[in-house]
Amino acid sequence: MTLLQSEIDANGVQFAKNWADEMSSNMAALAGNSHLVDSYQRLTAIQALKAGIVAKKYSPGSAEFFYEAHNDTLTSHVSASFGAWRLSLQALRSAIENSLAAIYYKDHPIELEQWTNGDFRISFSDLFKYALFHPRIGPHENHLKTLADLKSEYATLSKAVHSSAKMFRMTDSAGLVLLWSTDNARLSMWSTRHRKTVQAISQLMVTLHAEDLKGTAAASLRSVLYFSIGSSKRAAIKKHLSVTIPAP
Repeated sequence: MTLLQSEIDANGVQFAKNWADEMSSNMAALAGNSHLVDSYQRLTAIQALKAGIVAKKYSPGSAEFFYEAHNDTLTSHVSASFGAWRLSLQALRSAIENSLAAIYYKDHPIELEQWTNGDFRISFSDLFKYALFHPRIGPHENHLKTLADLKSEYATLSKAVHSSAKMFRMTDSAGLVLLWSTDNARLSMWSTRHRKTVQAISQLMVTLHAEDLKGTAAASLRSVLYFSIGSSKRAAIKKHLSVTIPAP
């Protein structure tokens, strides 16, 4: 081994120690932050939808897309807990894609089989269009704005994925490498994106499966949705879908 290789390897060992120490420090600094507390509460709604609806009504292959969406929202939460803001936003974008894909493939078993074999792909635009013209989703869009919210969030989050907006960069003008930070402004920005994304996904699933949530059905699931869907949206859901989301 050359002297240069030895120096590079030693630097690699030190770098690994430094980022591990910094991540632990960031987690300690952010622990208990109200944004993260609220985020975890919202995630219980996605878990409830996963267990109470998707696992029971979706084919195994289509359900896996929603399971991945749930994992995406968890990844976003965990990444935010140590200040990896861009990564956390990228995970939210993936959650939107996977949620729409779950709905599409639930209704398209042949395309799902083709996708499994690597012979089929569908764009976000086409997934969105399918949901927009879905007979149990589209007719409520003028009142609930569920898909409009999803599309808006997707566009914003895409800027983080492609780093096409300065506010989503993790480096500064001097090129300083910044894997993560505990900046409260970034935490607040992430929290807004997380709240709006999880709310839109929750509302999408409620709209599609409203018949399973009316009256006294799925009482515990409806209660948990309180944490992910805001008051104005809850009122609209009650008015236009006849689904009550009570305070827990």
